[in-house]
Order: sequence, then structure tokens, then C-alpha cells
Amino acid sequence: MSYNSILSYGDLIPLNIECEVGKLFSEIEGFKFAKYNPRKDIPRYGLSITSLDGSLNGVDLDSIKEYNKENNTNYDELSFSTFTDVYHSSPEIRKIVEPFKNHIGRSHILNLPAGGYFPPHRDLPVYTEEQNSLRILVPLKKCNPPHMYFMYENKPLHFDHGRAYFLNTNKSHNLFSFKDSYMIVLNVKTGEDVYKIIGNHFQAS
Repeated sequence: MSYNSILSYGDLIPLNIECEVGKLFSEIEGFKFAKYNPRKDIPRYGLSITSLDGSLNGVDLDSIKEYNKENNTNYDELSFSTFTDVYHSSPEIRKIVEPFKNHIGRSHILNLPAGGYFPPHRDLPVYTEEQNSLRILVPLKKCNPPHMYFMYENKPLHFDHGRAYFLNTNKSHNLFSFKDSYMIVLNVKTGEDVYKIIGNHFQAS
């Protein structure tokens, strides 16, 4: 099985991996969100599920590309694989992560308050033969229109909150929030094992 094999089932695939959103927010209420990509004057915040060393809200919430350029480092999405106290404090987050635990990369809870957005982009902006990581999203709160518009190839996506989704983020997408929206973003190392995990967790139609 390959990345393209997964895509034959769709660009957005709901999985039978779920969390109880209310419980999750109760479990993380003692943690403070930090600015996501502080180089940009855009209201976006993150709470690290993984990081370089298990500490909270560091390089993993910065622009990795810009950080590498400034510090002569070579980090990528898979460099941030040490679980933080956010992970250890939340059984609901652990439920989401568990199937991918041995393949996890940079992962966080993303908060977009009103006015928060990501402009149109592709997570893999240039062609490459090797897809090193893929994205699993878990919409948690106010991630559907009219609260938030997650535009995918110019069409709004609609989610079940608390459910995990595979999303092909190689295609153009952008987000704009009109309310306080929250979602989990997992970066997962690609490979045969991960493709089988995703395939084994397709939500029954």
C-alpha cells in the first residue's frame, strides 16, 4: 500500500477514532496556549502535544522553515516526536494518538480565534518522490461553517467534531475562523504500517 493507494479512497477520509471533546478540554484546562508562528501577525495559537524534548510551546510552534534558516538547523515535521505533559495529562488525546503513537511527529492543538486564518497553501509545496509525513486532523470545536471555513480546493469541508480524519493536505487549502475554533493536528510518518493503520480505521459507511 502507498500514499496514492490511500488517496484512492478519497482526499478526506473519516476514521473510527474518536475522543470526547468535553472531557478533553477539561483535561487540558490548566495549560496555556502560545502564539503559533509568532513571526506572523495573525491570531493563531497552539498547544504542543509533541515537541523536540517534551517541553511546551517551543520551536514546534514556530515556522520550522524560518527557524532552520536562522539557526542553521535541519528540523522537519518528524523531528518533534517527544510527548509533552499535554499528552500525558489527557486520556482523550492519548485515545486519538494511540494508533499512530510509534509514528508520531509534530502534533498540537490549534486554536483560531475570530480573525485567525491560514492563506491558501499546500503542505508539500513542491513535487517530491518521497512523502515523508501525512496529516491527521481532529476537529474539536466550531470547525464548521458559519464558525470556521476550512476551504479545500475552493469547497468548504464539514466535520464531525471529535472524530479523526485523514486529509490530503498536498492539495490547496485555506482556513478562516469567525469564532473560537479548535482542532488537533497530527503529523504522522508515512510508511506501510501507517497506511495499514489508516486502512484498518476507515469509518464504516
